[in-house]
Amino acid sequence: MRTKLNEVMRDRRSIRVLERHEGITKKKIEEMLRLALYAPNAFNMQSSRMVVLMGCEHEKFWDETKEILRGVTPASAFARTEHKMDGFRGGNGTILFFEDTQVVKKYQKDFPLYADKFSQFSQHNNAILQYALWLVFEEEGIAASLQHYNPLVDEVVCEEWNVPKTWELVAQMPFGKAAERPEMREFKPFEDIVKIYE
Repeated sequence: MRTKLNEVMRDRRSIRVLERHEGITKKKIEEMLRLALYAPNAFNMQSSRMVVLMGCEHEKFWDETKEILRGVTPASAFARTEHKMDGFRGGNGTILFFEDTQVVKKYQKDFPLYADKFSQFSQHNNAILQYALWLVFEEEGIAASLQHYNPLVDEVVCEEWNVPKTWELVAQMPFGKAAERPEMREFKPFEDIVKIYE
């Protein structure tokens, strides 16, 4: 197991073609989720929610998503879309990330000075949670990527997995064993992104 954070951060990549691995168990995923929950969040809102789909439920999600996309994707482009769906479906599971809007509204009421900012804060919190979990996955050799098929899949998700109406779907993270090698990343010049003054 790699223990250096810098190695984990550099090695983390989006892997979109996945396959199952018997070592990726429900218990192991639960342990990693508990660790990721230590991620910081503004005002300690704890408004992020997750639904974990594994096995048949995971496959059902990507089958449903494929059919939804079939209805909105030009026929000439659907083969590529179908290939992507099959790549995600091949893994062990998918994490569905949500924000509980009821919690956000409570903080807007309790802290009126920042009322117009709490929706933004909640999205920041969720993004940090996603990244924290992704790093934990990478450290354990589990491949993943972040997908955004909301709002197309929102209705199906709410009905199929009994998700409260106050939960807003933010992202989906399919995970499993890597079945592809990612291309080299290209970075813009550091100086174009970071300005340092002293």
